[in-house]
Amino acid sequence: MPFTTQFSLSLELAKILPLRAALNASSETLVSFVRALKRSGSDFLVEEDLAAIFGRGKIEPSLERSFRDVVVDLSFTPFHAESQIILDARPAPTLVRALKDRYYMSSVIQLSFLVWMHEETTLAAALEESMRIRFDSGVKGATPDPDYDGILKTFQFRWDDLVARVESKFQKSKHWICQSQSPSRSLPPNLLLEAMDCFCLVQSLPEDRLVMVESQVGLIPIIIWTHFILGLAVLVKDSPDGNVIFGTIENPPIIIKWSPKLPSHNLYSGVPHQLHQERSFVAPTIYLLDASLEVVLKTEPHGNEGIRIEGQECHRLRGYGTTSLQRKFNTTSMVVDNDPIYAEAANFAVAFALLLSKSMRRVPFKEQWAPSERSDEIPTQCYLSTEQWRLFDSSKLLFWGLELDKRIINGYVEKLTGVSVADMVVPSGIRNYLQKLENDTYENNRYKFIENIKEAASWILAFAQVVDIESCAELPLTFVPGWMFCKGVLAWEGLEAIDIESDAWFNLVLKMMRKDTRSGRDIPESEGVFLTSHNGWSLFYNSVGDHDPGTVNCELLSIKRGVPTNTLTEERKYRISDAPSVERDVRLPSLIEKGTSYLSRCITKVYKRTEHYSSRSSEFWLSIRFDIEAPDFPPYTLRQRGREVKRNIRYPIYASHAQFHKALWGIVKTLPCGHPDKDDELLPLDLGAVTVAGLTWANGQGEYTDSRIFICLVKGDARGTVACRAWNSPQLRLWCS
Repeated sequence: MPFTTQFSLSLELAKILPLRAALNASSETLVSFVRALKRSGSDFLVEEDLAAIFGRGKIEPSLERSFRDVVVDLSFTPFHAESQIILDARPAPTLVRALKDRYYMSSVIQLSFLVWMHEETTLAAALEESMRIRFDSGVKGATPDPDYDGILKTFQFRWDDLVARVESKFQKSKHWICQSQSPSRSLPPNLLLEAMDCFCLVQSLPEDRLVMVESQVGLIPIIIWTHFILGLAVLVKDSPDGNVIFGTIENPPIIIKWSPKLPSHNLYSGVPHQLHQERSFVAPTIYLLDASLEVVLKTEPHGNEGIRIEGQECHRLRGYGTTSLQRKFNTTSMVVDNDPIYAEAANFAVAFALLLSKSMRRVPFKEQWAPSERSDEIPTQCYLSTEQWRLFDSSKLLFWGLELDKRIINGYVEKLTGVSVADMVVPSGIRNYLQKLENDTYENNRYKFIENIKEAASWILAFAQVVDIESCAELPLTFVPGWMFCKGVLAWEGLEAIDIESDAWFNLVLKMMRKDTRSGRDIPESEGVFLTSHNGWSLFYNSVGDHDPGTVNCELLSIKRGVPTNTLTEERKYRISDAPSVERDVRLPSLIEKGTSYLSRCITKVYKRTEHYSSRSSEFWLSIRFDIEAPDFPPYTLRQRGREVKRNIRYPIYASHAQFHKALWGIVKTLPCGHPDKDDELLPLDLGAVTVAGLTWANGQGEYTDSRIFICLVKGDARGTVACRAWNSPQLRLWCS
């Protein structure tokens, strides 16, 4: 920033009321607040630095009321019975303070909006750079760059309704402005730097100062920030829809000049598995003008090209698929919102999801299981068990506002069954639409459309695994079109089976929830994570808790409001992982029966289960201790009061939820027996099968390793079954009886 600009900015900001002193509380109150803030995962100095900038703005009263009404009506949910962790959706210390003080509320609301519209890490880097420039420029009260990670922990709120209101004003530019990669949807760094001071300056001196932006780059966030949040009028000049005004006053203090030189062609390649190629759009020059339209300040794009803010907006789960279809159909032409082609595409996507669900296998059954890969050798229990009603519930939420007809959907399924993707015929309305497109051949456009449908079907399948999906309608998801596929779906040709890994649904939903996947990169969670929290919602495996493995559907997920919080320490973390394995001597199992029959009973028993949580910098670690009691083998007796008594031994083993989920995923449940279960009934023991006492061993260890099947005697002890399954390889042919 040139010296003259630095000096002018300092003079201009001196006209605003003096900056507020942050440390105005008693030392005891301040220390308590800083401690609470640290436990919540935030940073006191970062929040004060940001509030010194954004706290100066006066929020439009109706928006502030709506914001307060939403954020205060929240509670907490127990993670599961007997856990010291809760999912806390109540206001964190940052928001509690903001609810009491409009200075901090102003900062929270503006940052909430910026995080909603932009990718978090690039936004944080741009804020950091802008704060450094302000400090170097000698702006009064400016501080050097804050902690980078601290910026990412600001509260987030949904803003998609306001985004839609802005989009509706530009119908003639819909094919350009509504695309996720449109430069109209994100702020360039120089505009963010100017906005940090000039918007509140204009708000303080509305008749003496105005801001002019020379192109439509950053159009949507500028309008929402200045008009809907700060209550300023905005004029967009010379757009294809004419002069568009937000507000009622004659001389709006914010002017955006629509530039015809800015490319407005298709921003989306149409091929979902290809990432969007980055396009360079020149950031606009921003002017601060006085009442006579003389230039007071001029901010041009600064030279640090490494600082770039990527647009990555959120959208609620309800209607996510509908909005996606509307954007994709409007990439190369204009299609009105009530066109029946949207419902036709949605019904086709549901049919595709039903078709895919019949081809997905949970247990791969490769090599030693079924070397020939013949489908008749693979038990039906190995395929996904997603019920149709779950698929329809997921579809209704995703395609909210579109009519889904089960009769039409089933008709599509009938026509597509047994047909390869290359030979699939798309519905007539869509076929007519694709034939009219001039950007490519019909066959290429049909291929691109099928790829889009595969992506939508992946969403349907993923959210069909979520328990009580209707309660997740407000879940914020990120818009990164073209790469949110379930693994294996993109390459599916229509006839072959798809093997689904244990974390497939978890990772797909996680991709859609979080906003740190820059440029569409797939960044999986680290090994052992079984809960992750983003945007105030937590995603975790449905098997979490003290459950009987026989009743758990390991394919299901849970999504609930709240952030993991330790009720004992009040710490908040955004992930929970399995703690590293505790190295202990493994007690190998011992043979009980080998012959023609056995008695189903419990020999090895878990008499106590204890959860141990520990805290790390960014996550909780969980280790579950199972205290085991089992007969000592070889048989050993003690003489007590003249009698020989068999000695039992006690020892602990450790496991956790991610480990248990992965083990359950590889299990094939046997079909129910036809005969009644009697406690004293002898059951047949096939050749090569043995019963054993003990819960832990690796394949190839212990007695009778040449046996074909091991039957672990844990009847009636659900915790013993959990420990047995979590500790042993899915490749080990192990039955629990």
